Amino acid sequence: MIEVEKREFAETGLPLPTSEDTAVKPVPETKSNGSPNPWLLLVIGLLVGGLAGFYLYPLVIPETVINEGPLAAVEESDQINKPDPHQAVMLAVIAGARHFQGDENAPVTLIEFGDFNCGYCAKWAHETLPLINEKYIKTGKVRMAYVHYPILGDDSMTAAEGAECASQQDKFWDYHNTLYVHRGIGFTPANLTQLATDLGLDKATFEQCLANFPDRTSLEEDIRLAQVMGVRGTPAFLVNGVPLAGAYPYEDFERVIEGILAGQF
Repeated sequence: MIEVEKREFAETGLPLPTSEDTAVKPVPETKSNGSPNPWLLLVIGLLVGGLAGFYLYPLVIPETVINEGPLAAVEESDQINKPDPHQAVMLAVIAGARHFQGDENAPVTLIEFGDFNCGYCAKWAHETLPLINEKYIKTGKVRMAYVHYPILGDDSMTAAEGAECASQQDKFWDYHNTLYVHRGIGFTPANLTQLATDLGLDKATFEQCLANFPDRTSLEEDIRLAQVMGVRGTPAFLVNGVPLAGAYPYEDFERVIEGILAGQF
């Protein structure tokens, strides 16, 4: 077991609404590998993201934007019929996300854009996620998805690859949680393998995956998706289209989720 230096998170002095550990670094363009992400939805997400931004809390878009803005030009189809901005954002992100937990029919979907090297992400995962899990995910009210946004260096990308390798053994969320717990150890292949072994993953399979990671295209697509949505730092969240940019405490998530369930958003 790897020994980890425990980090204390102060309750005050944390700029939660602007919890950016660093500026976003540009990602080189890569060619698509023919993934099934609907580009129409991503274009809609881009338009809506430009309108909404991640610094409005909670997001409320006037009716005139829906009726007269870019969404008014969206042609009717079987899947999209002038969706409201919240719905359009969620359609775009859900179409691109790969990792979910919770009831797929849950009325609320929570999207996390995260970096496993991010201190505020670890704070949120340690303090807030367990409470959301107990009250909402386990009870079928919230489905959660994760989108990689590894912007804090090579270790971030290596950790994301480790999470993908854990996913191949159906342990993505367990590994997601343990990466945040062990943030700061240095996400070397040896340490990532040890964490996987501690979770009961097959060591040889994990090592082989990490040493010969098959394709970074899916991770690069996650990064592009986050950028299209206007994410400027981690952690960032969407709750049925309502953006929360930062490691907000549980009470803020509870307020938004309860508001959605009550039909207020």
